[in-house]
Amino acid sequence: MPEMDLNRQAETIMNLMAADYDAGGAVFRNFCVGQDSYLHTAWLWDGILLWANDIHLTRLSYPVTLFDEDAYLLLNICHSGRCEVELSPGSFVYMSPGILNVSMNPPKSKYYYPGGIYKGIELCFDLRKMREQMPEALTSYGFDLSMLERFAGKGNVLAMMKSESVQEEEKLFDMLCEGKSSIYSIRFAILSLLHHLVNGGAEEFDSRTLVTKGQRRIVTEAEQMMTENFGKRYTIEEMAARFGISASALKKYFSAVYGKPVSQYMREKRMERAMELLVNTEKSIGEVALACGYEHQGKFGTAFKEFTGISPLEYRRQNRKSSGYTLMGFDQQVN
Repeated sequence: MPEMDLNRQAETIMNLMAADYDAGGAVFRNFCVGQDSYLHTAWLWDGILLWANDIHLTRLSYPVTLFDEDAYLLLNICHSGRCEVELSPGSFVYMSPGILNVSMNPPKSKYYYPGGIYKGIELCFDLRKMREQMPEALTSYGFDLSMLERFAGKGNVLAMMKSESVQEEEKLFDMLCEGKSSIYSIRFAILSLLHHLVNGGAEEFDSRTLVTKGQRRIVTEAEQMMTENFGKRYTIEEMAARFGISASALKKYFSAVYGKPVSQYMREKRMERAMELLVNTEKSIGEVALACGYEHQGKFGTAFKEFTGISPLEYRRQNRKSSGYTLMGFDQQVN
């Protein structure tokens, strides 16, 4: 995807923040920021913008020059997928569902989403406007300027949300994506979420799984090699030797970045590729098996059924019918 297209997320957000707030104007707006990737935005009050991320890309550029230093407080909550956070210069951690990040510092150049899928909500406070006048609805709930500046003064903070806060975030995410709720319902939902968060609904933690820039490079290059051709299988030992590290180190770095062991990650990616080939191509079941790294069709069928609950042929039949694909006798050819 061209870099110009990937800049849309930051430009969209900053253009909205820079625009004059119109309480009587359009409150909800949806923006496409890349292939199958959207921001569902809502102006809450003057200087406070909320949006839901529904991203299906690995990276989104984030031109830092669009942000004035110390002007914005960003609250980012992971709904699903993973998002990279630079916790300290050259050291990265990865948000997973239920993780909250509070920061005044946007990414230096881009957001990175391991696995290529990320959903979450973000709340952006324009601190300059908050210093001029806090919305009465916030102050009446106890959220004053001193509270915001206290959070801002902590730097880059990670917290684990408790179940009540997670439920509030899930409800808010769905409301934003569906776009059917009133602004009053959205405001009430964000106030409820903030109330949970500042009253014991999240606990700060120090991540023990920091990954350096060099370690991240090794892992992402290894993942790219393993997924660019599923017909070729690599052992952990082969991949580790290629990058001059131990197999145990590669496993550790991979799990830190992608949130799961290499074997589980690759099995899921192979099955996702198999499902795509079954629906969108006329390859036989045996050809699909080979393309996904299975020499024996029987082993592929067993693995596929364990993953989806149905056989490859039944998956093809069900999904081609639901998508309007006409088989024209093809089922009989691949039986």
